[in-house]
Amino acid sequence: MGNCAVAVLLSHVKLSHKFKQNKILDSLTHYRHPALGLTVGYMVPIIPSVLVNYACATMKIPRKNFILMVAVGMFPTSALYAFGGDALFKGNYTRLLVIVVLIVIILLLTRFVHQRRVEATTK
Repeated sequence: MGNCAVAVLLSHVKLSHKFKQNKILDSLTHYRHPALGLTVGYMVPIIPSVLVNYACATMKIPRKNFILMVAVGMFPTSALYAFGGDALFKGNYTRLLVIVVLIVIILLLTRFVHQRRVEATTK
């Protein structure tokens, strides 16, 4: 719900030129498959959600698609935070293994996004 509120607010607020000229924002808005790029943007913790929300607002993503992208994109990171800490405190090694696999997947997605951004800037 927070991402929805921020996206709506960003569509009504005038932002600085410096904010709009962000490399990550440029990469998100020029992705070959915008829905996939924005979903991965929500999934990767190092990409600020406000940039992804702004990209969605400027690209006029339909609300139904936006909610689906947020839900799918935020789920892995949210699960990692929720279950990873609990598994550490309880010593549940099976759950820790699952969390490690999720971390690896997120890192691979981060690398994928970075490669796409590099490809987009070289074209």
